[in-house]
Amino acid sequence: MYDIGVLKTVEQCRIVMERAKKLGDDDLYRNVFIRSCEISGRAIDDPSDPVVVAFYETLAAYEQLLSEKNGRNQQAGRTRQKVSRKGVRQTLIDWTMQDGRTTGFEALVDKGLYQYTGEFIVARFAREFPIDAVDRAKQVLAKHNIPLPAPE
Repeated sequence: MYDIGVLKTVEQCRIVMERAKKLGDDDLYRNVFIRSCEISGRAIDDPSDPVVVAFYETLAAYEQLLSEKNGRNQQAGRTRQKVSRKGVRQTLIDWTMQDGRTTGFEALVDKGLYQYTGEFIVARFAREFPIDAVDRAKQVLAKHNIPLPAPE
Protein backbone atom coordinates (compact mmCIF):
# COMPACT_ATOMS: atom_id res chain seq x y z
CA MET A 1 0.00 0.00 0.00
CA TYR A 2 1.40 3.37 -1.06
CA ASP A 3 1.24 6.21 1.49
CA ILE A 4 -0.12 9.13 -0.54
CA GLY A 5 0.35 11.40 2.47
CA VAL A 6 4.02 11.69 1.54
CA LEU A 7 3.06 13.51 -1.66
CA LYS A 8 3.38 17.26 -1.09
CA THR A 9 3.28 18.71 -4.62
CA VAL A 10 1.15 18.32 -7.71
CA GLU A 11 4.26 17.37 -9.68
CA GLN A 12 5.02 14.51 -7.28
CA CYS A 13 1.42 13.36 -7.70
CA ARG A 14 1.66 13.44 -11.48
CA ILE A 15 4.76 11.24 -11.42
CA VAL A 16 3.04 8.65 -9.23
CA MET A 17 -0.15 8.86 -11.32
CA GLU A 18 1.84 8.17 -14.47
CA ARG A 19 3.52 5.17 -12.86
CA ALA A 20 0.18 3.88 -11.54
CA LYS A 21 -1.27 4.12 -15.06
CA LYS A 22 1.62 2.13 -16.49
CA LEU A 23 1.15 -0.52 -13.83
CA GLY A 24 -2.62 -0.58 -14.34
CA ASP A 25 -3.20 0.31 -10.68
CA ASP A 26 -6.49 2.21 -11.02
CA ASP A 27 -7.02 2.54 -7.26
CA LEU A 28 -3.64 4.12 -6.69
CA TYR A 29 -4.15 6.41 -9.68
CA ARG A 30 -7.54 7.57 -8.37
CA ASN A 31 -6.27 8.14 -4.82
CA VAL A 32 -3.28 10.13 -6.02
CA PHE A 33 -5.50 12.08 -8.44
CA ILE A 34 -7.67 13.11 -5.49
CA ARG A 35 -4.56 13.98 -3.45
CA SER A 36 -3.34 16.17 -6.31
CA CYS A 37 -6.65 18.04 -6.36
CA GLU A 38 -6.52 18.55 -2.59
CA ILE A 39 -3.00 20.00 -2.84
CA SER A 40 -4.12 22.37 -5.63
CA GLY A 41 -7.20 23.45 -3.73
CA ARG A 42 -5.20 24.45 -0.70
CA ALA A 43 -2.52 26.31 -2.66
CA ILE A 44 -4.76 29.32 -3.29
CA ASP A 45 -4.93 32.83 -1.88
CA ASP A 46 -7.78 32.11 0.57
CA PRO A 47 -7.52 28.57 1.91
CA SER A 48 -9.86 29.51 4.79
CA ASP A 49 -12.93 29.63 2.50
CA PRO A 50 -14.14 26.04 1.96
CA VAL A 51 -16.18 26.95 -1.13
CA VAL A 52 -13.13 28.49 -2.80
CA VAL A 53 -10.95 25.52 -1.82
CA ALA A 54 -13.55 23.09 -3.23
CA PHE A 55 -13.77 25.12 -6.43
CA TYR A 56 -10.00 25.03 -6.98
CA GLU A 57 -9.96 21.30 -6.28
CA THR A 58 -12.59 21.01 -9.02
CA LEU A 59 -10.58 23.19 -11.37
CA ALA A 60 -7.48 21.08 -10.72
CA ALA A 61 -9.41 17.87 -11.44
CA TYR A 62 -10.76 19.23 -14.71
CA GLU A 63 -7.40 20.61 -15.81
CA GLN A 64 -5.74 17.27 -15.04
CA LEU A 65 -8.30 15.50 -17.25
CA LEU A 66 -7.70 18.09 -19.99
CA SER A 67 -3.95 17.58 -19.70
CA GLU A 68 -4.29 13.82 -19.98
CA LYS A 69 -6.62 14.14 -22.96
CA ASN A 70 -4.32 16.56 -24.81
CA GLY A 71 -0.99 15.03 -23.79
CA ARG A 72 0.34 18.28 -22.33
CA ASN A 73 -0.38 20.60 -19.42
CA GLN A 74 -3.66 22.31 -20.17
CA GLN A 75 -5.42 25.05 -18.26
CA ALA A 76 -9.13 25.74 -18.44
CA GLY A 77 -8.60 29.24 -19.79
CA ARG A 78 -12.22 30.31 -20.16
CA THR A 79 -13.05 29.13 -16.65
CA ARG A 80 -10.11 31.04 -15.21
CA GLN A 81 -11.18 34.17 -17.11
CA LYS A 82 -14.74 33.83 -15.84
CA VAL A 83 -13.54 33.47 -12.26
CA SER A 84 -11.42 36.60 -12.55
CA ARG A 85 -14.43 38.51 -13.94
CA LYS A 86 -17.26 37.13 -11.78
CA GLY A 87 -15.68 35.34 -8.84
CA VAL A 88 -15.87 31.74 -7.68
CA ARG A 89 -19.43 31.74 -6.31
CA GLN A 90 -20.99 33.39 -9.35
CA THR A 91 -19.10 31.01 -11.64
CA LEU A 92 -20.55 28.07 -9.71
CA ILE A 93 -24.04 29.57 -9.90
CA ASP A 94 -23.71 30.16 -13.65
CA TRP A 95 -22.54 26.58 -14.25
CA THR A 96 -25.42 25.21 -12.23
CA MET A 97 -28.10 27.35 -13.85
CA GLN A 98 -27.15 26.92 -17.50
CA ASP A 99 -29.10 24.64 -19.78
CA GLY A 100 -27.18 21.54 -20.74
CA ARG A 101 -24.13 20.26 -19.00
CA THR A 102 -20.65 21.67 -19.37
CA THR A 103 -17.84 19.64 -20.89
CA GLY A 104 -16.21 19.73 -17.47
CA PHE A 105 -19.27 18.18 -15.83
CA GLU A 106 -19.40 15.45 -18.46
CA ALA A 107 -15.68 14.68 -18.20
CA LEU A 108 -15.70 14.52 -14.42
CA VAL A 109 -18.84 12.39 -14.19
CA ASP A 110 -17.55 10.04 -16.90
CA LYS A 111 -14.45 9.43 -14.75
CA GLY A 112 -16.50 8.89 -11.58
CA LEU A 113 -15.27 12.18 -10.11
CA TYR A 114 -18.70 13.68 -9.53
CA GLN A 115 -17.57 15.22 -6.23
CA TYR A 116 -15.61 17.72 -8.33
CA THR A 117 -18.58 19.06 -10.28
CA GLY A 118 -19.86 22.57 -9.68
CA GLU A 119 -23.32 21.16 -8.97
CA PHE A 120 -21.91 18.97 -6.21
CA ILE A 121 -20.18 21.98 -4.62
CA VAL A 122 -23.37 24.06 -4.76
CA ALA A 123 -25.37 21.24 -3.15
CA ARG A 124 -22.65 20.64 -0.55
CA PHE A 125 -22.47 24.29 0.47
CA ALA A 126 -26.17 25.02 -0.02
CA ARG A 127 -26.26 27.81 2.58
CA GLU A 128 -23.78 29.77 0.47
CA PHE A 129 -25.95 29.85 -2.67
CA PRO A 130 -29.39 31.02 -3.81
CA ILE A 131 -32.13 28.42 -3.34
CA ASP A 132 -32.86 28.21 -7.08
CA ALA A 133 -29.22 27.30 -7.77
CA VAL A 134 -29.25 24.71 -5.00
CA ASP A 135 -32.50 23.19 -6.28
CA ARG A 136 -31.12 23.06 -9.81
CA ALA A 137 -27.86 21.47 -8.62
CA LYS A 138 -29.78 18.78 -6.74
CA GLN A 139 -31.95 18.09 -9.80
CA VAL A 140 -28.91 17.66 -12.05
CA LEU A 141 -27.18 15.38 -9.55
CA ALA A 142 -30.33 13.26 -9.15
CA LYS A 143 -30.75 13.04 -12.94
CA HIS A 144 -27.25 11.55 -13.17
CA ASN A 145 -27.80 9.23 -10.17
CA ILE A 146 -25.19 11.09 -8.16
CA PRO A 147 -25.68 10.88 -4.38
CA LEU A 148 -26.31 14.22 -2.74
CA PRO A 149 -23.53 15.42 -0.47
CA ALA A 150 -24.05 16.04 3.21
CA PRO A 151 -24.56 19.80 3.57
CA GLU A 152 -21.77 21.76 5.21
